[in-house]
Amino acid sequence: MMDWSFRAFTLFGIPVRIHWTLLLIAAVYLLRPLLEGGSSYWFAFTAAGLGILFVQVLAHELGHCWAALRVGQYADQIVLWPLGGLAYVGHSEDPREDMFITIWGPAVNVFFGLAAIGAIFAAGMPWHWHYLNPLMAWALPSLNFGETLLLATLKISIVLAAFNLLVPAYPLDGGRILLGYLTLRHGPHAAMRLSARISIPIGCVLTVWGFLQGDLFLILLGIWVVIQAYHLKQTVTADDVYTPRGYSDRGYVIEEPRREGYFERRRRMRRERDAARRAQEEMELRRRVDELLDKVSREGIGSLTPEERRVLEDASERLRDRG
Repeated sequence: MMDWSFRAFTLFGIPVRIHWTLLLIAAVYLLRPLLEGGSSYWFAFTAAGLGILFVQVLAHELGHCWAALRVGQYADQIVLWPLGGLAYVGHSEDPREDMFITIWGPAVNVFFGLAAIGAIFAAGMPWHWHYLNPLMAWALPSLNFGETLLLATLKISIVLAAFNLLVPAYPLDGGRILLGYLTLRHGPHAAMRLSARISIPIGCVLTVWGFLQGDLFLILLGIWVVIQAYHLKQTVTADDVYTPRGYSDRGYVIEEPRREGYFERRRRMRRERDAARRAQEEMELRRRVDELLDKVSREGIGSLTPEERRVLEDASERLRDRG
């Protein structure tokens, strides 16, 4: 994952990386209206819709990061890729805290949806309940461009929140919540096996549904669910309960050791040499101070030479600096 992504920016101290394939797919969606003879209006609507989707997915991941920091865990980075986003945050030993981290991703999308509804009423748009149905039209002839974007914002928030919460397949948010609940009821070992058994059939259904609908996203998502759930099942044995190292809204992610670059390796080696040198100097200073203190106890403070007094003064100054 890291090898195919680049660091785009940092938000609230959290590095955000973007997968190269995400840019490729976005370009395909942007060019489609032009290649199919669409108008500039549809090109602008597609571009704005992709922007809204990008913001909501990023905000979704930031919700996970905020929740993780709230319970005392770390938030390492966010990776945006074609299937959504991955928030690499700390794993808690308490399933309730993990469930709290999970729920705050979709909760952010719910806030976006409520804000869009408020903006729709504030703009004086006529309200229709089919606005809440993402399977119905996202653009209506009676709406202007700005109103259409408000409707798209509402529908995107509904899709992201509902899909993540209502599909109980690991490693989606709904599957993560189910895993936490099962852990509380049956313990981590049984919970992870049960979660895998539930998720693999759901992943297969998503894949088949994607083929029937001609939807590449659903096909890839279903395959991803099956792979991750199968991996979860394989990494749990009777004697060794797998403890995930990192969390994402797609589930726990095994964080493979990242390969060091040349300059990064040189910096690490220099830091290690400096640390070893400082440790050696401190050990030598402690040995010298012990000798001088022993001399003072036997012969008195007046027996020290000017150089020996300077050694004690230097040691005392170092201690004050540490304090």
